[in-house]
Amino acid sequence: MKKSRLTIVLLIFISLLTGFPALGWPGAAMQNVSPGTEDGTARLVTSSPSKQNKVVMVIVDRMVLEDLSDPSLTGFHKIIQNGAISLMNCNTAGNNLSSENTYATIGAGSHIIATGTYTMGLNAKEAQDNGPAGLEYYRRTGRKVSPSAVVQLDIARFGQLNSELPYPAVPGALGDCLHEAGLKTAVLGNSDIIIGCRREVLSVAMDRYGLADYGDVSVSLLEKMDDRFPGGYRTNYARVLQEMDRLPGDTALTVIETGDLSRLEEFRNYVSDPVWAAERKRTMQRIDQFIEKVANRLDPDRDLLLIVTPTPGKGAGEENDYLSAILAVGAGVREGFLFSPTTKRQGIIMNTDLAPTILAFLGLEKPEWMNGQNLLWVKAENQINKLVAMKKQLTLTYNARSIFQKGYCVYQIGLLLASLYFILAHKKAARLLQPFLLSVMAVPLVYLLLALLPQPSFPVLTLELFLLTVWIACLAWWFERRHNLGSFIFLSLATAGLLILDTAIGSPLQKTSIMSYDPIAGARFYGIGNEYMGVLMGSLIIGCTALMSKIERYRKVLLVLTGIAFLVTVFVLASPALGSKMGGAIVSVAALAVTFLLLCNVKFKLRTVIYLAVIIIGLVVVIPAIDLLRPAELQSHFGRNASLILSGGWQEIQNIIVRKTEMNLKLIRYTIWTRIFIASLVSLALLFYRPVGVMTTIKKRYPDLYKGFAGVVTASIVALIFNDAGIVAAATTMIFGAPPIVYLVLQEQK
Repeated sequence: MKKSRLTIVLLIFISLLTGFPALGWPGAAMQNVSPGTEDGTARLVTSSPSKQNKVVMVIVDRMVLEDLSDPSLTGFHKIIQNGAISLMNCNTAGNNLSSENTYATIGAGSHIIATGTYTMGLNAKEAQDNGPAGLEYYRRTGRKVSPSAVVQLDIARFGQLNSELPYPAVPGALGDCLHEAGLKTAVLGNSDIIIGCRREVLSVAMDRYGLADYGDVSVSLLEKMDDRFPGGYRTNYARVLQEMDRLPGDTALTVIETGDLSRLEEFRNYVSDPVWAAERKRTMQRIDQFIEKVANRLDPDRDLLLIVTPTPGKGAGEENDYLSAILAVGAGVREGFLFSPTTKRQGIIMNTDLAPTILAFLGLEKPEWMNGQNLLWVKAENQINKLVAMKKQLTLTYNARSIFQKGYCVYQIGLLLASLYFILAHKKAARLLQPFLLSVMAVPLVYLLLALLPQPSFPVLTLELFLLTVWIACLAWWFERRHNLGSFIFLSLATAGLLILDTAIGSPLQKTSIMSYDPIAGARFYGIGNEYMGVLMGSLIIGCTALMSKIERYRKVLLVLTGIAFLVTVFVLASPALGSKMGGAIVSVAALAVTFLLLCNVKFKLRTVIYLAVIIIGLVVVIPAIDLLRPAELQSHFGRNASLILSGGWQEIQNIIVRKTEMNLKLIRYTIWTRIFIASLVSLALLFYRPVGVMTTIKKRYPDLYKGFAGVVTASIVALIFNDAGIVAAATTMIFGAPPIVYLVLQEQK
């Protein structure tokens, strides 16, 4: 190929990267956020931010979504009819969903840790063995406080616990932003039990110094020695309302702890099921009445009421919930679902979105390092039933993912090892493994198609997975029996085509796929994830090169179509409005460019490598820069990372590198995908030497397909280097690398 032709090819890639993502597709951004208002646009939670607004957050910890289906809860139902509701991801920087961590994460607007701090939130005038808590706070911090304040005596411990996080995080950031603007905060209530204090509520409203301006978190707000309530202590809601009425008029944020469901959770294993269920129902009714009275004290045209469950509970079942509930009603909110630019998914938000929402509602800017986004709402009806169905589906997928993925990986590794053994020892018997190798390649497609089927239970899902895999594998085998390479072409192009289409329309199949991200894990919510990014690279490259090997007479036309398909794929992955996959965009440029240049018979010299490096560097710089020009609510995660870098400089770049490196090293050590990657590489390495000459034969018979295998290996290696969970993407790319090569070796032996 002449130098001019090489230059043209590379310029096409450059123009794609620097031009197309800026344009996007009409409506693509809104497809991701799935608007549902009457005029087709999503709405901010507040339409008129002002420091005169008030926010009241009522915490009902350990409530489950199904609790709200009770028709007797008239207060909740009024709020749902006039406001918005959502599921909430409750992840923190800790290893478990403890209340102390979930509350503190809400107050920080970032995932943090607060282990062991829940007992040390006290009224400043609350008596301790060594004097009032305010005096002890002064001893520990050197700060004098008003007797009306509420103090966190363990605030220094907050800093120590979070000092080594690989990203900026400030405990008490929400209260800190309010105090810097001259606004006041208050906390009321607790979840104390008879054996000790539970004062996590302060973590939501305090500032970085552990202070809230007003409130009462003492035992004076409890009904002591209730004859029916387990443990004897429960919240006296009448007194909480009295204290709320006494708060000064300049209180901008009030956080109220109901506490009783948390107390019931503490005694779950010590109370009979009938007693526990009956008391839980009565507790929800008391909370319902309390919330209705709180709502009546607020101006719906000016104030915002948030009802938040920081930590999921068990409800009437034995299994933990993974997603909690949040309701919002008041100024700027109407009947519908909440969501955020963080998730871009109706009915799901992150706990880190609450602090930015409160700040926006009060007319304040959120700090760059606060990684949540302001909540939005979309019009919807019958919200509870829809959310219950969504939660059931997400929970089923989450619980099935580990089992199915481990089984799939073990199956793939075992099949590769068995194939190598039979290739070297029992050549005739080895041919029986060919259909099973096709089933390995079929599974990513099956996982996508499963999202189209009803999944009422785990046994049904298992049966659907098995039958659909058998059917797709048999169909691929049928194609192979009639057309050589037909199975590769069918499986690869069907998988790649469906993935590109699904990503372009908002990823509806990937959002519930077992081989994808999910809102419970919370690593990603939209676009294309690492698993399917690797699958897309491997299937697209093998599908296109297998087709070119099969229909050689139309090679020039297919080469042009392949180039177009590669460009579309890069666009889909790089576009902030679609894939939003920076690592995937880098992988696609490197792997698809290498594959295309090999198909064009370009010899890889130093100049060629430099051109490719320039393209990748341009991608890394240009795409985030374009993303920064979009509104904050439409920016992708790497656009927000770019904002952090601009504000934090080289230190933030270092933090991002450290965070990604630590994640990759952890995954390499613990994920089963590492074994897939290693098994695939070992298989390829062995087959290059044994049986002698077989790879040379394959190269001569299928020269274009052989170049495709080189592209797959390139994609796998680049994915390992440039992705957060690189080992996962590298392993899934090899699903269309090792099994097809093993299949061809078995065919050559035939």
